[in-house]
Amino acid sequence: MDKLYEEIARVAYELYEKRGRGEGCHFDDWLEAEKIVMARHAKTAGKEEKTVKPVKKRAVGRTPKEKEATIAGKAAPKKRTTARKTTATKKTT
Repeated sequence: MDKLYEEIARVAYELYEKRGRGEGCHFDDWLEAEKIVMARHAKTAGKEEKTVKPVKKRAVGRTPKEKEATIAGKAAPKKRTTARKTTATKKTT
C-alpha cells in the first residue's frame, strides 16, 4: 500500500512540474496521477492473467452418449443400475 501511495505521489509531483509548478491544482494532479498509476497496474495485472493457461472444462461422470443426448436436446439415457440382492426372511409358524 505504501509503495502505491509513493508511486502516486511521485507521478503527481511530475505532473506539477510539467505544469510549471503552478499552485492551486494539487488535487487535480493527484487524481490524474491516481488514474495513470492504476492504469499501469491494470496493464501489468492483465499481462499476468494472460500467462496463466486456462483449464479445459470437462464433464465429470457423463458418458459420450449422455453428452450427445444433451447436445441434441433429448433426454439423457438412464444409467443402468444393478439390483440389490435382498434376502427373504422365513416366517415361522
